[in-house]
Amino acid sequence: MKALVVPQPTANDVMLGQQALLAFPYEPAADVTEFLMVSGDEPLPDEYTLGLAMGYQLGIVTINRVTPSTDVPGFFEWEVAPKMLVAPKAMHLEPDTFTPVAETDYTPLEIETIGLFAWLAEPHAAFSPALQAHADALVAIGAQQMPAKYREILAQTGSWQEVDAAWEDAQFEHRNAHMLAHGITELDFGHQHAELPKLNLKSQHDSE
Repeated sequence: MKALVVPQPTANDVMLGQQALLAFPYEPAADVTEFLMVSGDEPLPDEYTLGLAMGYQLGIVTINRVTPSTDVPGFFEWEVAPKMLVAPKAMHLEPDTFTPVAETDYTPLEIETIGLFAWLAEPHAAFSPALQAHADALVAIGAQQMPAKYREILAQTGSWQEVDAAWEDAQFEHRNAHMLAHGITELDFGHQHAELPKLNLKSQHDSE
């Protein structure tokens, strides 16, 4: 088996079945049809990643197809699908590099994964005890990795919605500050927090 880094939130989206395409400036070797996905130490810029574990093994991913990108010259689109979850284990790898791993380096979990659309159709359905324990472990890791500001909000309120709202406010203020710095008049379109649920695997201990 070989391991590969995929940044958050893309790694989380792949494991939920929300994202089926990955873009890389290279093709996998012909004999590489699956890999151990490790979430990157750094998230994608300006993407919501609070509560998502970074620098951890997440699961084994199958590569179903690789084709040249029609949008970005020199890149390849990998059609992927989650195969199985693995126990969260810290692993720090160089990005864009397949790293050989022994079977003893990761622990497969015999847990049924939950797909995004099934989750949306029944968002309050209970996970199996094993999947819930796995989700709790990942959320605990991700929560500890959050900036202190958001850890404090979560500790005080017990609410991920409050954390999400604070992040959205910070992003909105950052964009306006950037515009003002470049001589663009501040815009206010009645900023509101999205009512759609965050599609991140939250813990059963979330009071919301």
